[in-house]
Amino acid sequence: MDNWTRPSTSLELENHQVDIWRISLDLYPASAQWAESTLSADESARAKCFYFEKDRRRYTLTHACLRDILSHYLRCRHHELTFSIDQYRKPFLSNCDLQFNLSHSGDYILIAVAHKRKVGVDVEHFRINLELEKIAKRFFSPMEHEEFSTVPDEQKMTAFFNCWTRKEAYIKAHGLGMSMPLSSFDVSLTPNETTSLRATRPDAAEASKWTLLSLDVQSGYAGALAVQGKDLEFRLWDWERITQ
Repeated sequence: MDNWTRPSTSLELENHQVDIWRISLDLYPASAQWAESTLSADESARAKCFYFEKDRRRYTLTHACLRDILSHYLRCRHHELTFSIDQYRKPFLSNCDLQFNLSHSGDYILIAVAHKRKVGVDVEHFRINLELEKIAKRFFSPMEHEEFSTVPDEQKMTAFFNCWTRKEAYIKAHGLGMSMPLSSFDVSLTPNETTSLRATRPDAAEASKWTLLSLDVQSGYAGALAVQGKDLEFRLWDWERITQ
């Protein structure tokens, strides 16, 4: 799915809509002063703890953009947002039905937002020198590993990260961390085939209640979204400052 565009200034989020925001780390230099001023005191302190400058920039831009995006939907100021952490260390907005999830890898950040429905997103930059077969055998479900084994060598990298991001997005949407077994569900992975959540265990009916979406982030990246519900409208936005 590749139809990223700039949002309007009067963006509304309806119950049947899911918004995915793409943010490039290249935007940081021009947004640095604004981004740093947008963080809370705790976020600023954490940003300073990063050893590498690129990691600090990514964290700062990610959390500044998250505040910018959520405050836009909620019609409030950045500092008025109150975040809490659940038992699995997943952040959420206090006293609010808006659900969100974020991911970053390489030079890109993704933020997904939905209303009253679980949502998870993941992005991964392709990395060479990975032992794909060994990792797939260990972390993919038996069905996924079998399918991965049949993919042509020239498509192995794409297939691997298709599977990885789709599984991560689904796990993140549930918000249970690694307490959710990777073998408890199957996703599609073969390039150019329909993206789907093929099976869930032990409740087989759970698969029919979710939508799995592949995201075309940029060349050399894989991205995926998992969201609770069907017949939804997906909107892909390239971030720019939307709250002044």
